[in-house]
Amino acid sequence: MPFGTKIDTHQSETILDHYCHLGGNFIDTANNYAFWVGKGSGDESEKLIGQWLKNRNREKLVIATKCGARPTSHQGDLTDLSLEGLSYESIINAVENSLRRLGTDYIDLLYAHIDFFDSPLEERLIAFTRLKEQGKIRFTGISNTEAWRVLQSQQLSLAHNYIQYCAVQQKYSYLRPKRSADLWVQKLLNEEMFHYTEFNRNITIVAYSTLLSGIYSRPEQQLPQDYRTTHNSLRIALLKSLAEAKGCSMNQLVLSWIMHHKVKIIPIISGSTLNQMEENLDASHVTLNDHEINLLNKAGE
Repeated sequence: MPFGTKIDTHQSETILDHYCHLGGNFIDTANNYAFWVGKGSGDESEKLIGQWLKNRNREKLVIATKCGARPTSHQGDLTDLSLEGLSYESIINAVENSLRRLGTDYIDLLYAHIDFFDSPLEERLIAFTRLKEQGKIRFTGISNTEAWRVLQSQQLSLAHNYIQYCAVQQKYSYLRPKRSADLWVQKLLNEEMFHYTEFNRNITIVAYSTLLSGIYSRPEQQLPQDYRTTHNSLRIALLKSLAEAKGCSMNQLVLSWIMHHKVKIIPIISGSTLNQMEENLDASHVTLNDHEINLLNKAGE
């Protein structure tokens, strides 16, 4: 997300190179990253990735981007934004612009970034289907939505032979925010979505904000206000003791826990340094037995 804004070109490309060197191939961005940083426009992340892609083997990479949440204008106030939305025309235009910024002929996975409830589902599905037929996208998904909306979309797709969603991207981590927390347009991964994807295995969950901007790297510090609960304090205490016992970091333990769910979840990782990125990737080597998973699931309840 911060590539090209908070993280400069050299460091961003160094991280991407090392990620691929270690076997990584799935890169997630959006057409609005990161308009809220300084004088950002939303072009920065896609442009940087596009520049980096010029000297890489494109066919070995899986590039995901998103449309719908790019501001048409803003004055720095995130609560009063005019967004491009998910009309047929806005989706087609967004993809053409993303392809240009990314310097590629196709997008592997295109998400509807936010589920606009006043936007007809069929209109976006028709746009996605046309883009698929033109070879401009391979797969499509949706982010920040509800399970019943995914079901509605899938039923429409089956009835009219439209492209079907293969992924749902939601906010998810080990600590849980207060019910009163203001998450803006972000939607948490909840039990309803878990149940839906458990019985619809053609949908993969992709989890974002998995490490909550470094909360687990600073267990000695007070939790942010939205996460300051007795439940989370107990969870942090268990994470710390179990990570020490297993010889891994708390970040790695959280990522491993996410990957040990019954349903398929791909946790999105990030990092502003090579060490952070390597630490996150090494979570794939952290195994959890049934007892440890049960302890983590029940903590704070």
